[in-house]
Amino acid sequence: MANIIRIGACLPRLRLERRAMAQAMGWLVPGAGAGRGTRTLAFWDEDSVTLAVAAAQGALGGGSAESLTFATTTPPFAEPQNAALIRAALRLPALCLTQDATGTPRATLLALQAALEGTAPSLIAAADRPVAQAGSTAESRMGDGGAAVLTGPGAGLFAYLGGASISAPFLHRTRASGAETALDWEERWQREAGYQAQIPPAIAAALDRAGVAAAAVDHLILPCPIPGSAAMVARLSGLTKAALAEDLADRTGDTGAAHPLLMLAAAMPRIAPGQIVVLAQFGQGATALVLRAGAGVADHPGLPALDHGIPESNYLKLLAFQERLDWDRGLRGRFIVQEAQSTAYRNAEALLGFVARREAETGLIRFPPRNDLPGEDWPLADRGGTVATATADRLAYSRHPPNCYGLVDLQGGGRLMMDFTDPGAADLAPGDPVRFVFRVKDIDETSGYRRYFWKAVGDTGRGR
Repeated sequence: MANIIRIGACLPRLRLERRAMAQAMGWLVPGAGAGRGTRTLAFWDEDSVTLAVAAAQGALGGGSAESLTFATTTPPFAEPQNAALIRAALRLPALCLTQDATGTPRATLLALQAALEGTAPSLIAAADRPVAQAGSTAESRMGDGGAAVLTGPGAGLFAYLGGASISAPFLHRTRASGAETALDWEERWQREAGYQAQIPPAIAAALDRAGVAAAAVDHLILPCPIPGSAAMVARLSGLTKAALAEDLADRTGDTGAAHPLLMLAAAMPRIAPGQIVVLAQFGQGATALVLRAGAGVADHPGLPALDHGIPESNYLKLLAFQERLDWDRGLRGRFIVQEAQSTAYRNAEALLGFVARREAETGLIRFPPRNDLPGEDWPLADRGGTVATATADRLAYSRHPPNCYGLVDLQGGGRLMMDFTDPGAADLAPGDPVRFVFRVKDIDETSGYRRYFWKAVGDTGRGR
């Protein structure tokens, strides 16, 4: 069996205030903006693929993996395989086994259980950017985010003791193929016939396989957007001394497939080496994994990005960023994204992996690379740089005006014209340090085709 070696996470910087949601939609839908605090809001060029890439970078820590599973309920593409794009962006070997796991937020723990019961180094990257009906309770409870874990042999953050999965044709949330939003069934049905009836048997089976008594469990990590359900599951499961992990409802919302791993990362500062943790999730059945904390948890920072969000009070940004608002884009916004799939494939290493070329004779860094000259690959994604020039263009079309770009001096040599992104893009100035993030470059609103590339964001030294 394998262990959990590292955990990575990515939370968008914007935090949409629920009171703003209530103010915008409460006149029409009384339950709009349900709950307190904020929910995470992905920027216009963030989707589940880019969030997964950012989280996976932290989980890999410069290492590699033999397999990659992308877990999500909101894949940008039904075809092609999204995991193949993520693998290329992470520069994992072409022999890496890639697969998409979708259809339920429990896909993350199903993939994690399979990886932990194997031996090969495996990466599970989970992310969601869910869409719900405007003003609905689901829209308020949801959030955007990504998380990833690297599993493999040897000591790590958590040792895997055993797990169990129960499958059930339980339909509490359905979304037809091709539909944008899902339909939720009555909440009491979800709570009583779903969470309370299906998770305790999975926990009992997992504890039995692990040889651990219920009374010995120190922590329960269970995502559940229905208030009070996690505590009831703990009581029904006999977890008499287990501390319930913070559900992050007031700070991020429920981030779907990413949420069990985000909750686990956030709980790390309260988990001591040697303690027993049950990680569980519901969705057409339930999965429960029993873990023992290793020595590495004592030095883990938790989830620093929780404390570095930017409050957002404009509800319309959620609709605009999710392409649910039809607004006047002006003459400059009327363009078609050229798919050019053959060109994208031939240049995938440069476009997705952000790999330049360092010439052997001159030491010159070239991007796009010239592979016909002797030299070595020069990955740029992890190097960062410094702003040389900065422009905030209010004439050019942008989904979040102004359109920001400039020249960046790359660490190790070279200068490149790049897009700037994230809420503070317009504030970047010459001399500011930047790091590079994998984002959506542009979207064809007719076909849904999207291109990806790397952009520059201010490097504040804060965790994602």
